[in-house]
Amino acid sequence: MENLRAALHAVKLGQVAEQILQFAKNSIRATTTPTADDAIQIGQSKIGGMPDVPTDFVWPTTNNDQPLYFLCLLNLTEVQPYDSDNLLPHEGLLSFFYDAVGQPWGYDPNDGDGFHIFHFTQTPDRFHRMRQPAALDDHIDSAVLHFRNEWTLPSWESPYAENLEDILTAEQQDTYNDFLYDWGDKETTEQTTHRIDGHPDMIQGDMYLQCQLVTNGLYCGDATAYNHPLRKELEAHGKDWHLLLQLDSEEGLGYMWDDSGKLYFWIRKEDCKNKKFDKVWTILQCY
Repeated sequence: MENLRAALHAVKLGQVAEQILQFAKNSIRATTTPTADDAIQIGQSKIGGMPDVPTDFVWPTTNNDQPLYFLCLLNLTEVQPYDSDNLLPHEGLLSFFYDAVGQPWGYDPNDGDGFHIFHFTQTPDRFHRMRQPAALDDHIDSAVLHFRNEWTLPSWESPYAENLEDILTAEQQDTYNDFLYDWGDKETTEQTTHRIDGHPDMIQGDMYLQCQLVTNGLYCGDATAYNHPLRKELEAHGKDWHLLLQLDSEEGLGYMWDDSGKLYFWIRKEDCKNKKFDKVWTILQCY
């Protein structure tokens, strides 16, 4: 927090720094070390390679039988010491799959077959490393994940920033948005922003409302949902959603979300508490 406070002062937002810091939220920043898959222990947190799954695991596919790509595995025992908001279960493995061929954007209620998150609770000796289906031509290179805490601030479009407009002048608002753009890069030499929890690094606008609308059956690819009579009622529950995982493009590992975009996996806090990871919704945003 002190680093964030000092950075706000450095960009001439010191006069309003304490008001801004009221909106700060801790996150778990994840960074990668490219590592051969056979050098990574079964059940260790990683991106790419082959998934570690129970012996009875059935590989997920879309409704058109397109196999999903394995993206990421989070060992929750490794993540737990950094989970200051107590969002996640303390044990088990979370395994993330996504249709990297079709790359659904998550604005259509029918996009739900394009991603799947599994919560495995078996002990590591019950897992094996599974080869991907032959129908997948490529794979994401493997890398070990490392974790640390990092403070985040809400993007201007976030519902958590709605009171900032009363605090900041127009000039300060521009400075704030510029600051958000490169704050993460000042904190690390890593060029990617993978994170768990915290405020997302938004690219194309508010995802809290989008998650709430699309999971209630409303199409968000145009103005349909946003002009719908139910919008106001649903919008009141937008903050029920929390960022489960933000997975950035990482060209060095061989994957890219559209034009240098990010994938965002969202879950309601109550669903996360009850381990209902089938309720996760995924959104793609890009530049």
